[in-house]
Amino acid sequence: MIDIADRLTATHREVRAAETAEFGLVLRRRFPAPPATVWAALTDADRLARWFAPVTGDLRADGTFDVADQVAGTVLECAAPHLFTVTWGSDNVVVTVRMAPDDQGDTVVELVHTGIERDGAVRHGPGWDVAIAGLERFLADDVKPEPAAWRASTEVQTFAQHSVSAWVKATEVSGVATAEELTDAVRDCLRRLAPDLTGPAA
Repeated sequence: MIDIADRLTATHREVRAAETAEFGLVLRRRFPAPPATVWAALTDADRLARWFAPVTGDLRADGTFDVADQVAGTVLECAAPHLFTVTWGSDNVVVTVRMAPDDQGDTVVELVHTGIERDGAVRHGPGWDVAIAGLERFLADDVKPEPAAWRASTEVQTFAQHSVSAWVKATEVSGVATAEELTDAVRDCLRRLAPDLTGPAA
């Protein structure tokens, strides 16, 4: 079961504006596992398939990869077990994952997704929230059902709905956009991540 309130409050969310027309989102979450364990879950194709999606290609520096039914990219930086940076669908969209141990031996993971549009935090942030929940599940050795079926469950779709609201709030707080300006992004994200809980298109 997903503790929605706990998942929402345990994750730090931030929306950043650049001097250009590009924007970024930030997620930060602590995991009860050492950095080497989290690194392996994030960079090993066999492990990724068990919590995220099937990934093919080369996940070493300068390698290229494909995430099934999602995006292709290039590995820009790969410094185990602390830094992993990739392009995400296009050369100007970059996802950076940083990992650092805390004083209890747990791992703080920060994901930064840059090069997105003004409403991009609402379009992309909830998907990363669901991914982070999947990673937490994997690290707890809770791997059934498989990722696609788990994401399609009512509890995950409900979590995604709440995540969308959290990213709307984070975007408003940042001053990047108002709730009214995010209407289309909210609708599109809910149709993608919570289709069984979202009404048909008008």
